[in-house]
Amino acid sequence: MLDPTSPWTPFQPQRQWMRPLETPSGRRYRLAISLPEEAPPPEGWPSLTVLDGHRLFQAVAATASALSARPEKTGVRPLGVIGVFHDEMEGSVEDARALDFTDTPCPEPDWARPSGGAEAFRRFLIDQAWPAAMDAAPLDPGRRALFGHSLGGLFVLETLERRRDLFARWISVSPSLWWRAPAVDHADDRLLVGYGEQETGRDMRARIEAWAAAADGAGRPLRLRMAPGADHGAAPFALIPHALRHASAA
Repeated sequence: MLDPTSPWTPFQPQRQWMRPLETPSGRRYRLAISLPEEAPPPEGWPSLTVLDGHRLFQAVAATASALSARPEKTGVRPLGVIGVFHDEMEGSVEDARALDFTDTPCPEPDWARPSGGAEAFRRFLIDQAWPAAMDAAPLDPGRRALFGHSLGGLFVLETLERRRDLFARWISVSPSLWWRAPAVDHADDRLLVGYGEQETGRDMRARIEAWAAAADGAGRPLRLRMAPGADHGAAPFALIPHALRHASAA
């Protein structure tokens, strides 16, 4: 902790805001939003909703701000970034995300965390998070994208499987296919799947590549990106530029 008499002061990034949200059942979240500096287009900005906001929001928002300054060079156009945070006052963040990001019980018998609450989390996104974000900023409801990693990546795939109308584009990084391999049936290239070269735990890389190969074999185009040298924890950060290009594409 810095000495309070030092010349250092707290730093708050520009054009970022946060607010709390509570569900009717008492679950608590925080919603953060980061917006471009320029005026929005008439239809509003595209947006990228980032799960696991406590880990990923600042990195995604900062990269979006930097790369969208020169879209002709980077391929990243200005967009709003929305971060969904599990409120740490709720208890264990890992318990909360395991509950919210899964539709089915864990297949491993010794799994101790809660699971199977993804439908309630979708209702929170639909009924509370997105309306709050759209009340705060001019966002295009037809150009929403979703970004999730690990169990969050599984949530992306299972939501695409169940409610493909909710987002225009989908980014699933290192999805937890050991839990379940969703039968994603898409006839376009709206889905981007990423993983790290060094993802060996639970056979993550092998599972993802096998799942992608099966999708390709069925005639379903699939955008697949590998992050060289990245392990499970590093993969989402290495793939942020790819995710932003995908989310902001016209």
